Amino acid sequence: MFFLALGIQDKDKELGSYNNIVCPSCGRLARYDIHKVYRYLHVFFIPTIRWNQRYLARTSCCGSLFELDPEVGREFERNPNTDVRAENLRPIYGSMPYKYCPNCKAEVPVEYSFCPYCGGRL
Repeated sequence: MFFLALGIQDKDKELGSYNNIVCPSCGRLARYDIHKVYRYLHVFFIPTIRWNQRYLARTSCCGSLFELDPEVGREFERNPNTDVRAENLRPIYGSMPYKYCPNCKAEVPVEYSFCPYCGGRL
């Protein structure tokens, strides 16, 4: 009798963080947490084939998610000091359940037109 254990799994590997950025979504000073996500086939729990590799950047301030250019992602994986610029990012999740006030930087629900803390227009 021959028994073969095959399986397919998704993997989320944290590569590191890129500090001191201005968030493209909310304008706050934050950092990107860079992840590599992919799907792989394993035989007897040994990964053999990988596909659907993507590099993702999540902001620490508002949690916006961006897809990172694959070339820049591979370079960041080899060298964590690689620059991650706004032109290398494509927004994936842009709708937030709240907005940020440009005056006092407070979190305000989306349905508000004025900030309840400082009265500034959103």
